Amino acid sequence: MALENLLLDVKKLIENPDADVDEGIYRPSVQIDRRNVYFIYREGIKKSLIVYEDARKARDFQADETLVDDDYVLLKGPLNFFNNQALAKRFAWIKPSSRHGHKYTLGLGDRLGIASNAHLKLLKGRGIFPVLAQQSIRELLLSNRTFTDVIEAASWSVFEEGYRDGWGADGDHVKNAYEIDYAVRSGATMITLDLTEKTHTEYLAYSDEDLDAKYNELAPEIREKFEKKYLNHRFELGNGDVVEFSPRDLKEAVLAFNEGVLFAEWVNEKFVKPYALDFEVSVDETPVSTTPAQHYFFANELADAGITPETLAPRFYGEFQKAIDYIGDLDRFEKDFGEHEAIAEKFGYKLSVHSGSDKLSAYPVIARLANQHGWHVKTAGTNWLEALRVVAHEDPQFMLELYKFSYDNLDDVKDFYVFNAQTDGKAPKPEDLTEKDVNMLLVDDDARQVLHTMYGSILGYTENYQYVYRDRLFDILLHHADEYDKYLSLHMAEHVDLLQGIETTKQAVLDKYEPKD
Repeated sequence: MALENLLLDVKKLIENPDADVDEGIYRPSVQIDRRNVYFIYREGIKKSLIVYEDARKARDFQADETLVDDDYVLLKGPLNFFNNQALAKRFAWIKPSSRHGHKYTLGLGDRLGIASNAHLKLLKGRGIFPVLAQQSIRELLLSNRTFTDVIEAASWSVFEEGYRDGWGADGDHVKNAYEIDYAVRSGATMITLDLTEKTHTEYLAYSDEDLDAKYNELAPEIREKFEKKYLNHRFELGNGDVVEFSPRDLKEAVLAFNEGVLFAEWVNEKFVKPYALDFEVSVDETPVSTTPAQHYFFANELADAGITPETLAPRFYGEFQKAIDYIGDLDRFEKDFGEHEAIAEKFGYKLSVHSGSDKLSAYPVIARLANQHGWHVKTAGTNWLEALRVVAHEDPQFMLELYKFSYDNLDDVKDFYVFNAQTDGKAPKPEDLTEKDVNMLLVDDDARQVLHTMYGSILGYTENYQYVYRDRLFDILLHHADEYDKYLSLHMAEHVDLLQGIETTKQAVLDKYEPKD
């Protein structure tokens, strides 16, 4: 559309925000400040920023086209970093903010940078604070993105949808000072401190004799401090539950987790307090479930150092594998979750559930036990699978090609993920599949895990210095953005309805939202 015609529409909007204007003007994005007008303009799959502003003040925007209108200027520019920064000076709500004080928060890691619009449409008015920008260093490397790119993509979606209720940016699973600093300086408002490298869970498998020997290597004053503090005490949780430490419980907690406690204290002083970050501590990347004594030890030591994290992620009973429902005894999970929830409430933070995508059987438990106090649940890979649902619908042959590549190259990710599809041999064999089977690939647990974990390999695979799959994938998704939004909204509504207690069983949400086609 010519700028002269856009200018006529801009002046209509100044006179009447509900005026009939060109359909390329995306209505939710329109912002009018006296005579200044800003919005997203869509031309096919291309999006541009339109700004009408005093020419002297609009110089911080980058423009592809401009039209002077007396002392004002109409400009059309790209959705890039510089224009995002200029826009954030006018509208602070497009920048990420703190989730502190929000009862329910949801991590929505968007690996492709095009899912946030659907998330925002779904969550508007739901009372859930979205952490739109949530990526780990591993995910950034696998998808060839940066923290800056992730935050900027989310910010543009926030402006495009006119979402003013606040959103967060999580430097997810950062493990050291370099990664934390990188996330913070890129604009993260939250960090999830992954203590994998600072915990020593190997001691949990030691015999009593070996554990005693290792524990006795500690200085006497350290052992005496912890023994006086934890042995022969009953720690009331306020709900009738009690935590007590046996001598072995204490030795395990000290040897396995105290270094992580001390590192968390250092990170709090170095980064969390100076930058006013939302602080999540993660001890979920362990081979065994976190016991109540281990959780209590960690929480109590942090509290004694004056630290109350926003959230803490223990390793819960059962398996939270990628892309599929919870695996394990739900009654035992409910007991385990209840004990951890009581500890979290005693110390004033919320529990965080990692690998939360698709755990529809577990959500009613979380809702029953944590809805009064609040929760944080992290999802990410399920957005990728809904993107593949669009591919399956629009280009079944391409979907079969992606699955075959994933199946044949699954060893690429064996060091990153633990999932059944690696070991049980039940994943569908590519040679047995036809185009009529593509939707089954998004229902079968093993196939879902194959596709979920191989996103980085799919996006990064090249031949003759060119991407083989990446550009084709984005072309389909961008040309069928409404379809992708629909699938995402339906799928995430299943999650949210259960977490908020709107529905109380997995079958209820499946009946409500499935099939998506």
